[in-house]
Amino acid sequence: MYGCDPAWHLYVIRHVQADALAAALARAGIGSKRYYAVPLHRQPAMAPYAAAGALPGTDEAARTHLAIPMSPVLGRAQADEVVAAVRDADLG
Repeated sequence: MYGCDPAWHLYVIRHVQADALAAALARAGIGSKRYYAVPLHRQPAMAPYAAAGALPGTDEAARTHLAIPMSPVLGRAQADEVVAAVRDADLG
């Protein structure tokens, strides 16, 4: 669209070994970030408002998510490098 710029900023994936994948990406020189690794219902300020029961889906999402590089200025070669690093990650 004319006069508009993309505002993409997060590309979040899930992996059963998110922490190990983040470490592997760091070794490859690729940044990543875990947002809300502590689920909202487990944070001290929100604990009084948490649902009476467990929230297993929320716990699982918090444990397995990882944001990898994404940007409107990320070139094809850079995107390919990120994909290759995720694919080839040595998770021990």
